[in-house]
Amino acid sequence: MRCNNCGMDYIADNAANCPRCGANLGNPGYQQPPQQYEQPPQQYQQPPQQYDQQYQQPPQQQGAYYPPQGGYYQPPAPPKRTPTVKRIDLTETILLVSGMFLFMGAMWNFSDLAGWGFYAPSLILGLLSLVAGMMALGMVLVPQLLKQLEGEIIDIIMLAFGGILALWGLVVLFAWNYGAGGEIVFIGGFGLLMAGLLRMGILK
Repeated sequence: MRCNNCGMDYIADNAANCPRCGANLGNPGYQQPPQQYEQPPQQYQQPPQQYDQQYQQPPQQQGAYYPPQGGYYQPPAPPKRTPTVKRIDLTETILLVSGMFLFMGAMWNFSDLAGWGFYAPSLILGLLSLVAGMMALGMVLVPQLLKQLEGEIIDIIMLAFGGILALWGLVVLFAWNYGAGGEIVFIGGFGLLMAGLLRMGILK
């Protein structure tokens, strides 16, 4: 065995160091420093991918209109306007009829004033019939105008007008000098009286 450091020959095979220079015969020429333990390189760890989010479909907009394939875009048709029909019950029907009769009775009395001159009973009866007729028609056609008088007050006023006009019309039927159109005023006043009793729940 030969030392590569100093060149000495014939060294025993089992010798660990050179007897001349003391070099290590296992690694001739130099002594390796003690090797440090090196950890094997760690594998690159990727952060866990959120596959749930990756494969989620984007949210679709609700209510979007998609034109048919191969056709032209047709805008949605505008909504049709349907006329509003007011439904009326028995009481409102009686009020409408009574209001028209009272309005006609008022015009009759006013026409007598124009033809025969001033006459107090015809003037008073015409004014009462006109006010009561407009009130009866207004309660059905424009109820928001009389909203402040809703309740027992309007019912009491209706009963008062209906009773007075029914009685006055009945008197005019037999005594023409107390006004005109007694039968018309009587029908209008009686209908107004019945409508008031229905509203108050006396008649069912």
